[in-house]
Amino acid sequence: MGEMQAHRLVEPVSTPEFFDFAPPFSCFDHIDTRFACLSSLHRCFSLARSFDAQTLIQEAIPPDGIIVQENEEIASLGLTGCRHDLVRLSFWNTRVTVANVSALKDENLIGYAILKRDAGEWEGDRFDRWHIFEAVFRKYMHAHNCLPNTGSYSVRIANRKFTAHGVLYCQQNGLNKACAHVALRSLLSRLVLEHDISYSVLNTLARKCHDKATRYLPKNGLTVQQIRCILQYYKIGFRDVDYAERSLKEPDIRKTYPYQKYLYSGIESGVGGLLGFSMDGPQATEGCHIIPFYGHTFNKDTWAPDADASYFNIGANVGYIPSESWTSSFLGHDDNFGPNFCIPRLYVNPENVQYAVELLRNGVQYNGMVAEALALQLLYSLYPHLDANSTWQKRLARHVQEQKVVLRAFCIPQTQYLEHLRLIHDWENNTERTEMLDTLRYTLPPVVWVVEFSIPQLFPANERKLGEIILDACCSPYDLFTPFIIARLPGNYLVLTDKKSLSYERIASHLQSHVEVMRQND
Repeated sequence: MGEMQAHRLVEPVSTPEFFDFAPPFSCFDHIDTRFACLSSLHRCFSLARSFDAQTLIQEAIPPDGIIVQENEEIASLGLTGCRHDLVRLSFWNTRVTVANVSALKDENLIGYAILKRDAGEWEGDRFDRWHIFEAVFRKYMHAHNCLPNTGSYSVRIANRKFTAHGVLYCQQNGLNKACAHVALRSLLSRLVLEHDISYSVLNTLARKCHDKATRYLPKNGLTVQQIRCILQYYKIGFRDVDYAERSLKEPDIRKTYPYQKYLYSGIESGVGGLLGFSMDGPQATEGCHIIPFYGHTFNKDTWAPDADASYFNIGANVGYIPSESWTSSFLGHDDNFGPNFCIPRLYVNPENVQYAVELLRNGVQYNGMVAEALALQLLYSLYPHLDANSTWQKRLARHVQEQKVVLRAFCIPQTQYLEHLRLIHDWENNTERTEMLDTLRYTLPPVVWVVEFSIPQLFPANERKLGEIILDACCSPYDLFTPFIIARLPGNYLVLTDKKSLSYERIASHLQSHVEVMRQND
């Protein structure tokens, strides 16, 4: 782990420079004169401005750890007369000078970026280019910017160690890494035990999966099979759709397996997703671009869910309203433009989408689309057992019958669900009894799919729910009831006692009405 973090913790080779961010300091002048007009760096400076940055610290640093590995790999690929420069930038929400740098704390750090310059002779031409090796910036503090599972990255600045929180952003360089490499590193840096991955390892794995008839060139990117091999090597579960391949046999694949379903479920579960798409326009070239997604925005006032059910799917067997309908944008990086962008959920034309990946937690056997489908069928199975004497169960029954129940699926450790259950209050301020929590602690498997259910008048504006269905995430769903553990309803839990007769045992709950939805926003 130490080697994987070494490039962040390396000591500077020169005295740090301190820049006051107040006028007349110009971000444009600084980027143009020092970093060859690197366009993606403008996004970093803009993010810093949006957090009211007061100071920029700039340090030259030596290569270490995975950057040394990268330099060696670049030389082996054919860059001759190599020169590599490294600069570490950090942005602070307070005024910093040499005199008070020792007083800085983690909460003062807005973000950092490690910039790398690669220069030499490449394929007969002069090559000299800056790129952002990595950057981490805070997420916006807006309540409806949801970012489950931010990463924590240790970084040395002015010879002191700090922790930056966010999702790693990386940029391709046209030598040993392309968009797929950096997208994978971005998401996997939060998930692998080493807390980071090396591009040289990615390329070694990709070569093993490459067609032996041609030479593997990292700058050309990764194939679907190579991405799968990399995820399998790191023991990262996933479900993906290769639309380009499957559309030849299944023309409607983009409708039956919409890409946004994969991204949303991976995001809500805190692991993220990848989207590969072809480019369009009169000068578009062949090939795909791939970007990582890790968060989303929530718009409680959106018209679409109600309108879709009432105006545009009249008589259709829709079944339920997915919580994804209130998502305006996904949060993601685009290595060409920079970190932390809002990308409208349905912006990418499905016909351009070639590949989508939903990452899964370790050991999980099925994805969010399957979890939602199972939960919906289970709700219909539970329908005859809903308590007519419970006001809120009667309301739930009506919405199930009208096919207007809202479902939200995410996969988490059972400990996280139990902590949520311990903290929530119903509308009368009741909490769950300790005995029930202790029972569930011994009943639930280590990882569960939680499928919350609510109703349209309750979920968006109040961010509250009526209950949830809990599924075993690590068993294969051979039938409807194999993964089913328990359903929590207002006033009681239902546990299946007999599959053939669909008999359920009713266990009392202190939570008598609606409660707050689970918040996974770091």
